[in-house]
Amino acid sequence: MPEARHLNIATKLTIWSCALIAVFFATSAYLFRQVRQDADIAALIVTENHALDSAIQRMLERLGNVQNNIRRYRILGGDQAAVGFIVEDLTRFGEILNETIRKHPRYADEWKDLTSEYEITLDPANSPGDNLAPDDTVRDWTDILEQSLLENQADLEARLTALRDAGRHAANVGMYGLAFCLVIGVGGSLLLAYTLNRSLSEVRRGIRDLGDGAAPRDVRILSGDELGELALAFNAMAARLRREERMRADFIAMLSHEIRTPLTSVREAVDLIGSGTFGEVNEKQKRFLDIAEQESDRLSALLTRLLSVSRLEAEELELAPERVDAAELVHSTLERITPTARAASVTLKGEVGPDLAVRADPAHIRQVLTNLVGNAVKFSGREGTVLVSAARRNQEVVFSVADDGPGVPPDEQKRIFLKYYREPGVRESVDGAGLGLAISRRIVLAHGGRIWVESEPGRGSVFHFTLPASPDEEHS
Repeated sequence: MPEARHLNIATKLTIWSCALIAVFFATSAYLFRQVRQDADIAALIVTENHALDSAIQRMLERLGNVQNNIRRYRILGGDQAAVGFIVEDLTRFGEILNETIRKHPRYADEWKDLTSEYEITLDPANSPGDNLAPDDTVRDWTDILEQSLLENQADLEARLTALRDAGRHAANVGMYGLAFCLVIGVGGSLLLAYTLNRSLSEVRRGIRDLGDGAAPRDVRILSGDELGELALAFNAMAARLRREERMRADFIAMLSHEIRTPLTSVREAVDLIGSGTFGEVNEKQKRFLDIAEQESDRLSALLTRLLSVSRLEAEELELAPERVDAAELVHSTLERITPTARAASVTLKGEVGPDLAVRADPAHIRQVLTNLVGNAVKFSGREGTVLVSAARRNQEVVFSVADDGPGVPPDEQKRIFLKYYREPGVRESVDGAGLGLAISRRIVLAHGGRIWVESEPGRGSVFHFTLPASPDEEHS
């Protein structure tokens, strides 16, 4: 079965952009066409309705003048000036009529009576009332023009209504098109940002966890695009790192076990020679035997730490939490480190609040304190002071180990908790394998606590870690 093809990021962006552009241009094209139609209607209103209305009004005005001059002629009994005005108005009326029919041929049939032969009687009537009556011909022409005027006004109102409706419809379409563009633009942007950020967040979380020293873990593959391929590649890298970590842990465990047996033999031999079993030992020989014994102890401690790391990486850390007095943990650790501190001329101090208890595995927490206090003694130098304290903070108990050492640079403070990592400034001057803090971090995290360092170069360091307060302590 062929593998389903997924859209990549460029294709998604192209589809989104094309949809946005298509809606925008469709809306713009419709509005442009509507504007053209509205412009045509407006042109008809101006060139036809308005012009026709103006022409009819002028013709009615001329006919009104003719009608008045006819009355004047009849009443005055043959006023020649009135005849001149009548001829002039009729002439002008004919010119306007012909010009209007030329511009609006559709009125040729309707105004046929206006262009036919006509006759106007100017003789005075038998009675004064008849002299004031309108001329029949002029009256008929007036009726025709007024009817045409009414029809033109009705047509004008219809076109204005159509223009208004078209404008409203265009405004609605423009508004809906704009809203649709906003929906596609903003909604599509948010959807793309969400999908891309969701996939990117998974990869970022995996990289951040890996950078913080956590075990490599797979991330979720949430898309089939380039970010999905990146997540797939990250998972492949994580799987390879896990395999290499298991191989390294197995190698360290095997090497530690293989070295421990001859190391035990070496230590027993040194003890036998030092005890005088094979003859008396002079002072010079005893001094070298003491050095050999110390180095054997140091190598044994290193092997123990390597085995602890291998056991922790294999997730064999088993906790037996119980209620433990914080003061007892601190004091027992200080007693264990006291000989080393005296040899280094370092003063140890402990400050623990009364009735302070935690819920923890005492053996593992003593190991954490031993690692931290041992490092503090190692880095404090002669005549230095190491202060170990514990205090309650909300639902936690915070343990702190402060020293007078050179401090940790800010950019190194997160890295010092990684396995096998040692700060460059002390690699040549201080012994160690970079395992103590990694082991301590794993133990503290297994208890649900946190561990961090506060330090300024040249002003010493303070290592903190938290443990959950004992339930009995919470209710005390």
